[in-house]
Amino acid sequence: MRIAELMTKNVVTVREWDELGLSSDLMRFRRFRHIPVVDAHQRVVGMLSRMDLVEQASRPGNPRLIPVYDVMHRPPITIAGEARVEEAAELMRKHKVHSVPVTDAEGVLQGIVTDSDVLSAVAGTAMPVRDLSSVPVARVMTPDPITIDTDATLGEAAGALLEGGFRHLPVIDADQKLVGMLSERDLRSAFGTDFLDWTSVEQSRLDDVVTNAMVPDPVIVRARSRLMDVVDVFTDERIGALPVLDEDDRLVGILSYVDVLVWLRDHVRAEGAETAPAQPSP
Repeated sequence: MRIAELMTKNVVTVREWDELGLSSDLMRFRRFRHIPVVDAHQRVVGMLSRMDLVEQASRPGNPRLIPVYDVMHRPPITIAGEARVEEAAELMRKHKVHSVPVTDAEGVLQGIVTDSDVLSAVAGTAMPVRDLSSVPVARVMTPDPITIDTDATLGEAAGALLEGGFRHLPVIDADQKLVGMLSERDLRSAFGTDFLDWTSVEQSRLDDVVTNAMVPDPVIVRARSRLMDVVDVFTDERIGALPVLDEDDRLVGILSYVDVLVWLRDHVRAEGAETAPAQPSP
């Protein structure tokens, strides 16, 4: 399947000299994780993410007045509409991004493709992956994930997410049992503010415990579950990451979109190597 068949064509963008406050508002109200940055000719010149805003918020000054150009990632990672889905999967994994702008030969924005689009294509058998149903989650997950205790504060959780560069934290009790999941979005809701204002949150909110903001009894997956079943959960429930438990209910890993994309990239490469015609001897 080609990227042009998957991409979203009507893309919300910002200009490179727009203020960060506009980008923050768009991300908050439209629930975006990334926004392409374009010039006056609709050429993609950068990409802005939620984490870019969080990092900027910890610096001196009023971040809402800073131009997007000073914070955006450049040069942007882009892909052509004629590219195949597996190429997008490899690009996302290589550069650790969750969405990629689709451009023409002149760099003009044509659309955007996300990790969710890629996984939906897999779930819909749009790709020639023959043994997706035989792959156990344990083979694909990230083992021994970073966790946070039930008595930790929201301020500590925000720091852990920012320092680690991830978006989800499993919450465990004194017996090392999973009791919830805390996400970047949960923190935003708890703080009652957008990313650019979180450092001005009242101390009482920062000192609140994670159990008051986490999602209790989260959707979980077993280490022996099939990857195909988990892909369905990702695409149907729109969940970004799943805690992985063993048969004794111990947390043994976490499975995210990125983990699935890693496996997908490696699998497609392996299939290509197996089916490639042998080169004649010189």
